[in-house]
Amino acid sequence: MKQRILILFAALFAIAIAGADTASAQSQLSPYEKQKYERNRSAVSIIGGGINGTYIRYATDLANVLDDLKGNEMRVLPLIGRGGGQNVLDILFLRGIDMGLTQQDHLAFFKALDPKLYGDIDKRVRYITKLYNSEYHLIARTDVKKFEDLRGKTVNFWRPWSATDIGSQTIFRLLGIDVKPIYIDTATALEKIKSGEIAATVLLAGAPVPGYAKLKQEDGLHIVPLGPDTLTKQQYDKLLEVYLPTKLSHKQYPEIIPEGQEVPSVASGVVLAVYNWTEDTERYQKVARFVDKFFSSFDKLLKPPRHPKWKTVNLAAELPGWTRFKAAEEWLAQARANPSNETQQAFNAFLQRSSAAGGNITGKQKEKLFQEFVEWWRTRPQ
Repeated sequence: MKQRILILFAALFAIAIAGADTASAQSQLSPYEKQKYERNRSAVSIIGGGINGTYIRYATDLANVLDDLKGNEMRVLPLIGRGGGQNVLDILFLRGIDMGLTQQDHLAFFKALDPKLYGDIDKRVRYITKLYNSEYHLIARTDVKKFEDLRGKTVNFWRPWSATDIGSQTIFRLLGIDVKPIYIDTATALEKIKSGEIAATVLLAGAPVPGYAKLKQEDGLHIVPLGPDTLTKQQYDKLLEVYLPTKLSHKQYPEIIPEGQEVPSVASGVVLAVYNWTEDTERYQKVARFVDKFFSSFDKLLKPPRHPKWKTVNLAAELPGWTRFKAAEEWLAQARANPSNETQQAFNAFLQRSSAAGGNITGKQKEKLFQEFVEWWRTRPQ
């Protein structure tokens, strides 16, 4: 015991000396070097997707809400990226990338792709929170009634290693339908569909997708349904082992989905991912400060003009196959122990009143209850 106390004392003394040395070193910096240090200390990067996509919209929302405009305590740098799969690779290998948006199925994809290179990817990449669900959109001419009609035809998968590319590879493989993928931008792809050069284009993105929401009936295009009415039971069951069932609505796409109708599809969860930095590194401390500011300011992201899907985010949602970044897990544990946020308190009350919450509930059940709560919270009397 005495030896342990001496070791603990020595460690605490070393930390105190290190802190004093850091403070002393900072006091010796020139004004220029001090500015350089402070600005780099407070800046974190988030790599998203294409300029018109939902990924970059979320990263930009975070910057607009969290940036410290009067000082150097926090600055979020949204970066244009190539999408979910490439973002995982950038988090792993690219210097200067702190965080990125990706899909929850991508760790399993890379592990299966190359077990030797990515076998331990779940130990190297962590998640801060699940953000929202990305819906799978496939646009084609109206003569394409179902996915089977695309067999052997050319389909645009947007960008290599993007969430759309990986999702499309997975979906068409599960369906047992071979297509010829190409990689071009969405606007060009839509024109090529109209001219008959290609059969379809896809995007895995949060609805409504701006480029699709602008389509008109006279364009002769529609969203091809992906559901039990257009697939075999075996195909649909395979899809639901990986993805969530969802529906696209007239409200999201008023020109190409008639009023009162919905188009079935599938969705994948979007994750804010981060490299698993060790706690003694500056990169870990930077992300930890970001987590504290993000979670503490979450209510500000629920108000216009932020993306409407922020209202569906459950910061505490658990992801199978992923481990939460330690600073985020610690923040949530403290919030559970000492709830002070109005939304969290209301959710706790909702759980107590809900008959489905009797006894212990699973993470999936709690997430479903949270979605019900969000809808109730939005429509409650003020």
